[in-house]
Amino acid sequence: MLLERFKNISTMTVTEITVKNAANLRCHPIDWSDPRVTEKCFGIPNEKQLVATPYQLFQLSANEYGRVHGFFTENIFYIVWLDPNHNLYSSF
Repeated sequence: MLLERFKNISTMTVTEITVKNAANLRCHPIDWSDPRVTEKCFGIPNEKQLVATPYQLFQLSANEYGRVHGFFTENIFYIVWLDPNHNLYSSF
């Protein structure tokens, strides 16, 4: 299932992912200051230089809470976390 999602999304542009299909994919920027967010950053070295905007990229499947989190650098999305239980947001 996860690899199939990666395959489908890999054919899309950044705009197609973050704007045109954002609602269907559940794609949105992560606001580290949001009180529902359980983390304050990814915790990777040089994060301030590497990550312009952290993203929740997509849900793992239509009926599941799992999500993929990371960031774009140009047209490449770097996965930082696989979050199968959607634990990044405490309201879930």
